[in-house]
Amino acid sequence: MRIRYYIERRNDDDGKLMVKERPVFMSVSFPGNRVMISAGIKVDFNGWDTELQRVRSSYPGSHAFNSWLDTLSETASTTWKALQNLQEKPDSERYRKLFQELKPKFSSGFFDVFYLFMEKGSSRWSLSTYRKVRTIYKHLREFEDITGFRIAFNNLDDTFLERFTAFYSEKGNSKTTTYKAVNILVWFLNWATDNGYNVYREYRRFYQKLDQSKETTRNHLFLRWDELMKIREFISGNRRTERVRDLFCFMCFSGIRFSELQVLKKEDVGNEEVIVRKNGGNLRRLPLNKYAKEIQQAYENKYYLNNAAFPSMSIITMNKYLRLIGKEAGLNREVIPVSGDDAKVPLYERLTAGIAVNTFIANALELDVPVEIISSFTGVQSDSRVRRIKMDLAKEEMKKFNQK
Repeated sequence: MRIRYYIERRNDDDGKLMVKERPVFMSVSFPGNRVMISAGIKVDFNGWDTELQRVRSSYPGSHAFNSWLDTLSETASTTWKALQNLQEKPDSERYRKLFQELKPKFSSGFFDVFYLFMEKGSSRWSLSTYRKVRTIYKHLREFEDITGFRIAFNNLDDTFLERFTAFYSEKGNSKTTTYKAVNILVWFLNWATDNGYNVYREYRRFYQKLDQSKETTRNHLFLRWDELMKIREFISGNRRTERVRDLFCFMCFSGIRFSELQVLKKEDVGNEEVIVRKNGGNLRRLPLNKYAKEIQQAYENKYYLNNAAFPSMSIITMNKYLRLIGKEAGLNREVIPVSGDDAKVPLYERLTAGIAVNTFIANALELDVPVEIISSFTGVQSDSRVRRIKMDLAKEEMKKFNQK
């Protein structure tokens, strides 16, 4: 497959070359086919570099335009890979149709989308949450100005993470504060991806990279069965608190992630299974046990915006209420803090939506569910995470000998 970009060359009624705001097109060629697709941007003729097939750096908005063209190239490659897996030989029309389905929305840049994210969320978030998100927005702006690193969706990779965390450290922030900043950034990137503004996925390795910088022998945090039951049986009388309880427990009993839960539609959740849909047409089918069914049935006749299966909620709101629930439910087991200090903290202080999958894995292992099955249910890239949790469980069992 070959990808090229062209700026339109057309004369006006007087035979003169039109030079103002000319449309840019993308050409995709593969065996026996050539597809011309509008890039959705317009550039003055003198702002286009024919050799580089990009907008000249001196042209206003060139950074955002060129990032968008990179995004189109990424989408074109993804489309081709998807069609290669089909038995039928791909043709131009099929390519064009799938490309349009996968293509994200055009935006003038990363910060414009981030600002839109804040605008959309401001009416739903608490004032505290809005201030935290706005602070990260300002810090990202400051990071770009000071370091010269141009932030775009297509370069949020390991290099960015390394430089951004170093920048945060130089400002005198702790590892915990840095982790929270990255957590908000990932929350935004998940939103941008779910809403069609981003197609790049390298940011999903940020947590893994941050974890690797910590002590490698640390345990993976999860709830034991009796602790999970305390959460499940917790009653407060507050609707938001009990929604948090239900959504968290549904994740713990099904193996589904928070980002996946938030995009589930009514048609994706039935009495017997939940379907997790991925970009490119991939999906996972997760059978529902009786605990997950009980929660699903409590929400099946309730209706939410965009036909969502469950009520929408920010990750920050969920984590905040989870800690309150955990404290009230008496989850005081001492665990290692995020910052890695010697002093341990009560379990409720570290409760987050992120430990739901670990909880599912740990309890499934104790029920002797095979590692391969657990991995397929949770959608992890490999079963190494499951095996590490299995090792953590084994270490806990060994400690019982010390009580003899």
